[in-house]
Amino acid sequence: MDKTRNEMNGNQRMLLSYLEALVPKDDVLMGIAEFQSRLGNHNVPKEVYIALGTLNNAEVNNVLHELTRQF
Repeated sequence: MDKTRNEMNGNQRMLLSYLEALVPKDDVLMGIAEFQSRLGNHNVPKEVYIALGTLNNAEVNNVLHELTRQF
């Protein structure tokens, strides 16, 4: 079952907030591509790396679902 933003843990909310900041208006794929690029270049805040490392697949899936909910 998908968790809403209010039910997410702190690491999920941090990752979601960071991803939302990267998403240009109405283009989630470009935001995700930018995130992948920054990860590859080791150019994300260490808190994001830590949050990403602590989340399991279901939690990451919930973050991505919430990010794309409006589309």
